[in-house]
Amino acid sequence: MGFFYAYVSNYICCMKYFLVFGAGKSSIYLIEHLNQYGQEHQIKTMVCDKDVSFVESYLTKNKWLEFKHLDIQNQNQVEALIKNAEIVVSLLPANLHFNIAKICLSQGKNLCTASYISDDMKSINDEVEQKNLTFLNEMGLDPGIDHLSAMQIFEDIQSKGGVIQSFKSYCGGLIDEVSEGDNPWKYKFTWNPRNVVLAGQGGCAQYLNNNLLKILPYHQLFKLNDSFSIEGKKFEGYPNRDSLLYTNVYGLENASTIIRGTLRKEGFCSAWQQLVSLGLTDNQKVLTLQENITCRQWLDMYCPNGIAKIQKYLSCSDDDMHKIEWLGLLSDAPLPIHIGTSAEILEEILKSKWQLQTDDRDMVVMVHEIIYQLNGKTFLLNSSLMLNGETQIKTAMAKTVGLPLAYGTILLYEGKIKNKGVIMPIYKEIYEPILEQLKKHQIHFLETISELA
Repeated sequence: MGFFYAYVSNYICCMKYFLVFGAGKSSIYLIEHLNQYGQEHQIKTMVCDKDVSFVESYLTKNKWLEFKHLDIQNQNQVEALIKNAEIVVSLLPANLHFNIAKICLSQGKNLCTASYISDDMKSINDEVEQKNLTFLNEMGLDPGIDHLSAMQIFEDIQSKGGVIQSFKSYCGGLIDEVSEGDNPWKYKFTWNPRNVVLAGQGGCAQYLNNNLLKILPYHQLFKLNDSFSIEGKKFEGYPNRDSLLYTNVYGLENASTIIRGTLRKEGFCSAWQQLVSLGLTDNQKVLTLQENITCRQWLDMYCPNGIAKIQKYLSCSDDDMHKIEWLGLLSDAPLPIHIGTSAEILEEILKSKWQLQTDDRDMVVMVHEIIYQLNGKTFLLNSSLMLNGETQIKTAMAKTVGLPLAYGTILLYEGKIKNKGVIMPIYKEIYEPILEQLKKHQIHFLETISELA
């Protein structure tokens, strides 16, 4: 242990480097871009994770790019790597950021992440400010590009004297039409399957609608949704987390409607609500089932009147039942696992049905609907982003998470971000240059403005 620590410390102090924790599927564009910048400015990019095989397989190792196998729980190794880093980037699971942040704080290093600011991260804001450091969070897609694009619109409207009355913002990681095949859900996993299965279970969704506070508990979350037509395609969205957290952040104190949510293709939410109602997404009780149990027998456990009467029990449509049957839940196929929570069992079933195939392409969609008053008139502004992935590896999700994080890291490294403390990208010094850079990668919004009667 001591030898490794000394070796790492002596080795890495000889060269400037960006330190990236996390080598998963969302890291490809981030690493590529930092490495390209690093080659031009003689800064190494060091990528560390317990498994770096994914990025090693698809990125060419060179003098300015290095991959390291790392146990993130090994505090000595992590501290040794952070000690001489120019800046630290974390694409690790969100629950691991805070330990990285504490080390960065003690060693005086700036930090960038793509995750929501946690309560733990908020608790060290004053200390981060006192050390003249910046911990830039929410620097991916959602959160991330949603902040950048919305703040630019708000600034433009308000600079003209406009007053924002309503703000709706939705985003989704989806698949393009060609990749749907016979999949009636029109959905496949383009990011962490666990997060998809557990979506909405972090607490009630809160939002403001026509000056009325609305609270949707998890078991009701997918029943009501907004409908959207974006570039001729139909989508639906459900509220995500606590939208009201952004009232002051966005300067929307006068708005009567504030909703942030998640997008899915039309018909998804109703069918997913049936899985929630049955209890298939429960992640509390661990089940120990017979090894030879079938999907049909497992589903029957959740039907009080038996699986033959499941549609009547759920009061669901034929279309919802078609989606449930398509997943194989009414089949005699064996369950993929027989020990785990209902959510874990469902996740394994979905992995086989919703897996991206070699020729599949993902798609990222984001939409803002903003109603504002200006010069005594009321306007509706629609701003939408639709981006298709290039390959199964060079996905739209990886691009829209990785590039904003890369550009934020570079801005911070170059000293162009003056705000200190634990921050998100709501400042003009951040969103303006990054949005300009993203346009070079076809990440841009289409806007339409119409006057309302």
